[in-house]
Amino acid sequence: MKPEIQKTDFNEFVMNGNMLKFLTTEQLNHVNDIQYSVSFNKGENIFKQGAPMPHIIIIEKGMAKVYLEDGNNRSIILKIIKPGEIIGGPGFSTDYKHHFSVTALQDTSAFYIDVIEFKKLILDNPEFGLKLIGSLNMAHIGLYNKLKTITHKQMNGRLASTLLYLCNNIYDSDSFVTNLTRQDLADMSSMTKESAIRILKDFKTSGIIDCTNNHFKINDKKALLNIIENG
Repeated sequence: MKPEIQKTDFNEFVMNGNMLKFLTTEQLNHVNDIQYSVSFNKGENIFKQGAPMPHIIIIEKGMAKVYLEDGNNRSIILKIIKPGEIIGGPGFSTDYKHHFSVTALQDTSAFYIDVIEFKKLILDNPEFGLKLIGSLNMAHIGLYNKLKTITHKQMNGRLASTLLYLCNNIYDSDSFVTNLTRQDLADMSSMTKESAIRILKDFKTSGIIDCTNNHFKINDKKALLNIIENG
């Protein structure tokens, strides 16, 4: 199904708090005039790795996964993005191409802003530019930590790290229902689906977690942290 394009209440979105709050009133009015919103069904690609990057995208509602593809039907999920997050990437102001793919994990809508217009916002508003750089640097730190985890930790440590990331950073709850499949959890942890299922079963048998279908409950965060430290 082709994504639906529609206008939404951009000012209300900004008032809820996100990076755009650092724009001036004049800039916000301008962005409101030029932006448009695109709606995606669960499972639809928001953009593909290697595609041109004509827009900066900001998630309005829903949730999406950011992942790298290696051309052999394998992928590594780098992070999950939530409402208010800006999707640009290293292609911005370099080659203007997307260097990762993004797919909606649930019904999702996103604001599109022309990449050249977005660049003007940064040049005309140093505070906004600095806040954006800070946000990007925090994202890079997260990716560096993920690289360290998948490079140096054993599989149980990698999956424990993924579960704590979802619990603490994405769902903000020890008990959550996720649209991530077992394959997604494996792709987040750099392992096969079969290994992820086996380790989840081990965690459940040990009482560290409860999981039924897509519902997860973290019973013992300390145990997961110990597994990460020692695994």
